Amino acid sequence: MLSIYYGLLGLGIALMLPLTAIGCGIGEGLVFASALQGIARQPQAKGDIQTNMYVTFAIIEALYFFNLVWFFMLKGMMPTPEQITTLLAK
Repeated sequence: MLSIYYGLLGLGIALMLPLTAIGCGIGEGLVFASALQGIARQPQAKGDIQTNMYVTFAIIEALYFFNLVWFFMLKGMMPTPEQITTLLAK
């Protein structure tokens, strides 16, 4: 049972950052594409659109950095190879 827990924890750690990076990249691309479309349609609203664009960009980047913190927290929960050998020997 313990090996299943550590196996799923390792799988979660391995998939966490790449999936978050892909999601944040897609989100940032959509934000900038929408901002460029809005500026092209209404050039007089450029300042407001850019402000909203940068705030949204910061929120998306914060998601990635929060996930990075979770990554290091979960990585610290993983046992060392010596601990795994000891646990499996019991």
